[in-house]
Amino acid sequence: MFIYESYKSRSISVIVPFYKEGEQIKKNIKILEDELKQHFLNYEVIAVSDGGKNETYQWILELKNIYPRLRVYEYGKNKGKGFALKYGFEKSKGDYIFFIDADMEIHPKEIKTFFDLMNKHDMDIIIGSKRHPQSEINYPFIRRFLSRIYQFIIKIFLDLNIKDTQVGLKLFKRQVLTDCLPRVLVKKYAFDLELLTVANHLGYKKILEAPIKLDFKKNITSNPIKDLIHTFRVGWPLLVDTLAIIYRLKVLKYYDKVQYKVQ
Repeated sequence: MFIYESYKSRSISVIVPFYKEGEQIKKNIKILEDELKQHFLNYEVIAVSDGGKNETYQWILELKNIYPRLRVYEYGKNKGKGFALKYGFEKSKGDYIFFIDADMEIHPKEIKTFFDLMNKHDMDIIIGSKRHPQSEINYPFIRRFLSRIYQFIIKIFLDLNIKDTQVGLKLFKRQVLTDCLPRVLVKKYAFDLELLTVANHLGYKKILEAPIKLDFKKNITSNPIKDLIHTFRVGWPLLVDTLAIIYRLKVLKYYDKVQYKVQ
């Protein structure tokens, strides 16, 4: 086992929001824990159920005796991924905070890579990006096309020069989330976008996009028409949330208001 000396004084929290992931969640948590203990001395894994004490929650509970640094929480009702991440942050203690999706389509081995990049370049935020030139992805054409349009809207109306906001692995310095999360209202579809918008607006502009490997299989069928319909079904609420963020930033100036507590 090889652990960098420079990591010894730095604590990290990895927040894993989950809803109905199935029994695969047990394998995913094991992979995550195995990666973390190889490289970090001071870490915690915070798993947050966004659907109460469901079957997935019970499967994760079974792992607590195996992994003492795993902490599991629930709040009884589905409120969205964004709410789960904010809830998990309230419970966290780390100096550096990772968000990772429970399906772990981005392999947890990238956590060490992201941490290295943050410290090497002194960044505020590291985010995975499907559109990084070094990324290796298997991604449907229609989603690539719509993603480019979406990112163009973001760049123009939110002054956010980021090519991809939605990848399910992100790293933040704790102070960034302490300042930004109280201002974030979106709890579901555009949570990542609003968080990055707020961070950029508050002066946390050192945001680095990192390459990833992604074989996107979720909700993909062999029927392009069905895939297109599904993409628009998912994309429509994301667009609505995005327009609300633009309105809050440009018209209401909401993000300039001082908030005191993560809720």
